[in-house]
Amino acid sequence: MQTNSKGKKKKNYTRGVEMRIMRISEKIGYIGKNRRQKQKMITLGEAYSLWTLMEFRYDALITTKTLYEFTKDADLKVIIERGINVLEAQEITLEKLMKEFLIPMPDKPPKYANISVDVGTITDKFIFRDIYNGLSNTMFKHISNYQRAHGSYLREVFRRFLVQEMDLYDEFYEYGKLKGYLHEQPAFRI
Repeated sequence: MQTNSKGKKKKNYTRGVEMRIMRISEKIGYIGKNRRQKQKMITLGEAYSLWTLMEFRYDALITTKTLYEFTKDADLKVIIERGINVLEAQEITLEKLMKEFLIPMPDKPPKYANISVDVGTITDKFIFRDIYNGLSNTMFKHISNYQRAHGSYLREVFRRFLVQEMDLYDEFYEYGKLKGYLHEQPAFRI
């Protein structure tokens, strides 16, 4: 990293600009191609990433919506609503990409699950832990998908999903810390 006249580090924006140019030129390369030709522009690994992530988003969305219905704490409901909005936006993005590249869609779950459960058995702490663990696991999926993507356009989609997931994770982490829902980790301080 370079320094300015005051000795402070300057950010190098060249790399970001170069990546945007690569994404744009890749996107321009899709213009005029039919779907079969576009399908040949992605790898089997990228198609696998899109399909499994779509399946994972469908499952996460129905699970999160179901858990939302059992949530009692108003603050937790607000955080879960934000998560649902992110999941729905990612679902739309993934569905468009899968149609664009002619990737068969996994079965879409029902919009809402009909579940009869004793509401008292599902606590806000349980709901928090389930979603929190899901966020943790999903970040690793996004990283794997990012690494597997050879095209800069798909890599950018997975990077954006990862950043969204990290933001939600931070929000959940702070909420869990405030409520005492996180597992107490052993301290090894002297």
